[in-house]
Amino acid sequence: MTEMKTILKRFLFIILSMMLTSGFSQDKIVVGYYPDWVKFSLPASSIQLEHITHINHAFAWPQSNGELSMYNNMVSAALNETIHNAGRKILISVGGAGHSDGFPPMAADPVARANFIENITNFCMDNNYDGVDFDWEFPGNNQDRANFTTLVMELRQKFDQVAPEMLITMATSPGNWFGQWFDYNALKQYMDWFNMMGYDFHGGWTSHAGHNAPLYAPSHEVDGSVHQGVQYLNVTRGIPKSQIVLGMPFYGRQFNASAIYGPSTGGNTAWGYADIVNFINSGWVRHWDDFSKVPYIINPEMNRLITYDDTASIRIKAEYALDQNLAGAMFWAMNHDKIGNQQPLVETLGTIMLSPVGIAESSSQSPNGFQLIGNYPNPFNPSTTIRYQLDKPSQVRLTVFNTFGQKVAELVNGKQQPGLYDIPFDARQLGSGVYYYQLQVPGFQDVRKMVLLR
Repeated sequence: MTEMKTILKRFLFIILSMMLTSGFSQDKIVVGYYPDWVKFSLPASSIQLEHITHINHAFAWPQSNGELSMYNNMVSAALNETIHNAGRKILISVGGAGHSDGFPPMAADPVARANFIENITNFCMDNNYDGVDFDWEFPGNNQDRANFTTLVMELRQKFDQVAPEMLITMATSPGNWFGQWFDYNALKQYMDWFNMMGYDFHGGWTSHAGHNAPLYAPSHEVDGSVHQGVQYLNVTRGIPKSQIVLGMPFYGRQFNASAIYGPSTGGNTAWGYADIVNFINSGWVRHWDDFSKVPYIINPEMNRLITYDDTASIRIKAEYALDQNLAGAMFWAMNHDKIGNQQPLVETLGTIMLSPVGIAESSSQSPNGFQLIGNYPNPFNPSTTIRYQLDKPSQVRLTVFNTFGQKVAELVNGKQQPGLYDIPFDARQLGSGVYYYQLQVPGFQDVRKMVLLR
């Protein structure tokens, strides 16, 4: 009974600590893109603002004469008020795929450019936005390159005159195909940070099935990786790591293929994480690429494959961002992982990036090489797999508890050799809800949350 009370107190402390916003690591940010079309499925009151520091409200877009257009009824005083009441910031995101045609003529014309700067400044001040996020997809020549730099410089000058606290950020490519048309050396003087779109490395434009957002890429894979993107921006183009925000996709891409890196067609169909969880629960088989650190699933007929990110890969990428001392993390988009009232990817990302000192340390790899990596899928029905790593022979105990601190399963209790372990957990006898699993080895313990959905 004493041990059970101790465990329950530990759980309550961890849960409470994760809910407190005042203890966040203030030098890290988490940016979520909030497209206007998700406001019905994810209203302002449902946004998990404890796990996000900045919202990019998407999209407005420029006309060639500098006028500003956006979706009907996009501006919402309630949205901005909710975000500000939580101590967070909201930026207006300008451009986006399909809405960037107005950038080249506007940025090239001094009169139109001045008109746009006046319009976007007034828009932010009148509607209580905290700055502008540029998403020009993409400049295509040297003239665009120079004109965009001038646009950003002049906007920064305007902001400094009337509202110096205003932020300017931008979405950017992880490679040189589009990156060559951005003058990063100049832009970094005016940008608060760069949201690196660390995804879409494979799709309908590649002749083979590949990961949507691999953290690393094998030597035979020429289409890039997240790590290569960070190296490109930081080492090749000179952007300080303190200005790089690592973008992660909460969606995956489908290929007509039977094996990862195999020949394929398709790749343009995108599925949100919530959809992918349904596929897994309907018989698709999850695989893990331990080199690229991302999962993929294959359908029972072995002719379709979806590459995506889940709680395990998001956790690894968040830890990578911390290890690299990047400015923070970004994700597209804010409703893709919504499953009922749960958003497991948002929670995973925010918990790691923003946890108070101590909680974050307890959730990372221990000095002795022990690590509780996570469970997948999460949420799950009715089974999931818990993954952890041991670097030396150890006495291991892996236990599952409900929210009352009552033990519902003991999955491991004995000595294990060094290695990576995948422990299945079948919860068909349990009801829907939140459960916690705890890994204990001498000198190390960690606790994680998982959600069973019926």
